Formats: sequence, structure tokens, C-alpha cells
Amino acid sequence: MKANIVRFKQPINIIQIFRNIHIYGKEEKSHADRAARLRWKEISSQTGYVRNGQLFLPESIVGYNDFNSCDLIILEDENNGRAAATNRCFHQGRRNRLDIFEIKYGSVLELHLRYDLFEVGLPKRNDFKLCELKTGEPAEIKINGKLDHTLTAGMARTFKEQHYIFEYLGNFNQCQLLREPYPSVIKTVPSHRKTIDLIKPLW
Repeated sequence: MKANIVRFKQPINIIQIFRNIHIYGKEEKSHADRAARLRWKEISSQTGYVRNGQLFLPESIVGYNDFNSCDLIILEDENNGRAAATNRCFHQGRRNRLDIFEIKYGSVLELHLRYDLFEVGLPKRNDFKLCELKTGEPAEIKINGKLDHTLTAGMARTFKEQHYIFEYLGNFNQCQLLREPYPSVIKTVPSHRKTIDLIKPLW
């Protein structure tokens, strides 16, 4: 595997996100019916990783518009493997929205819920600070909801359950760029993690 070293203009925070989203109907009303789909699996990933204190990123990230000026990079991986995994570059001075969350800067990185009816469903949740993102303290957020199809005639009601794991990997001054083609690495979710359970009864 070949790699070129890139030194950042400023230190960059790295957060690993594991995403696990399941949309289902009434046939999976019982949690036991959908437990297998929601179980965390090993993930074959090409989004980048940290090994032995070294940060490795795909070479394609250099082409991102915000790469040269960012101070936070998100490594995103999907538990189901269906969606294309991506990375995102964020800036301290902006609103850093990611799905139903916002990452805020302070003395530490903060993770906030940003409720969205169309992404979460009912019942409504209030926006609030979920946790602080610190090294060695991964957090899993679970949330569910009924999706509203009142504007779409003939569609059966569906439900959405979302599990996210946020793991702060640290602050880095440089990375090694992975030149394509490069092999995938196997990632496993952290077994010891804080759980923030926002699951509500939907029936």
C-alpha cells in the first residue's frame, strides 16, 4: 500500500461515525422482528482509519473544496453496507450539520440533536446537547419515529429506527494519503460505549 504524507495547515480533529438506519413496516412491530437488522456488524471500509497513532485518508479527500481549510474531518461508515460511505470536512466557524445532528466547538467538541420531522418522524423531540465527544468515550445515540406520509396518497405508514455511534479519534497534524486502488480495512464498533436512548413507543 503506497501512501503520501500531507501536513495540515492546522491540527484537524477526526471523528468516526458508524450509521445504522432501518425503515420498516407494521410487519416488524416487535423489536425481535428487526433485531438482526439492527445488530452491529464488522464493516468493510475505505473511508480512512487511525492505526498506531497515524491517520490514513483516501487520496480523493484532497479534492474536497473544504479540505485545505477544515479543522474537523468525519469518517462515515454504514452498518448495512448499502449506501456509499463518505467523509466530510467541517469548519469551526460554521454550523456543522450532519443528518439529525450538529457538532459544536467549545473547549471540547459537543454533539447536539437537531430534530427534523421528515428525518426522525413522530413523536417530536426537543433539540438539546447529547454529549461531549472525547477520546476514549464513544457514544451511541438511538432514536426512532413514525414517518408521516399524509401528503402521499396510498402509502402505508412506515417507521424509522436510527442508531449512530460517534467516536472521537483525536487531533492530528498530518495524514498519509492512500492511493487507489487500496484494500478495505475491517472496522468494528467500540464495545464499551455510552448509550443515549431516545427510543419511544410507537404503537
